[in-house]
Amino acid sequence: MKAFRFSLQALWVLRGQEEELARHRFAESFRAVQAAAARVEEARQQMWTAADRFRASTEQGTQAGTLQQDLSWFRQLQEVFRRRIQSWQTACQASEKAWQELLQVRRNRETLDRYRTRQRQAWLLALQRSEQKELDELAQQRHVRAEIGQRFRPDSPRGPV
Repeated sequence: MKAFRFSLQALWVLRGQEEELARHRFAESFRAVQAAAARVEEARQQMWTAADRFRASTEQGTQAGTLQQDLSWFRQLQEVFRRRIQSWQTACQASEKAWQELLQVRRNRETLDRYRTRQRQAWLLALQRSEQKELDELAQQRHVRAEIGQRFRPDSPRGPV
């Protein structure tokens, strides 16, 4: 019997490659989310540092010009913080999209895997049947030869027939 050959082998390989690419895209998007989160945390720390500095300046009775500069700096940091949060949210959405794509590609490959498994099982069953048929034929031939040999033996009680 022929060796097992999956009829959709090229598609199966292609689906595997698609899954690998989707996995790579998801990993990249996940790293982008982590980097964006780190930038958000950095901006938050800078903002809190500026707020503490402004608070300390007001408690010390610093000049109005300096307070105005500190307040302006704090507002700029707030804007940076808002933009970084937006960037982080965008990265999260892209990552979710990449995750959904990975899930869909994985489902497609798994469907093809199940079909390949069923085809291989059918091939194995056909191979077992073929082997059993050959064994049965050999046993039948052996039995026939033994019977023929028994009939044509000169010392046989029946003698040659």
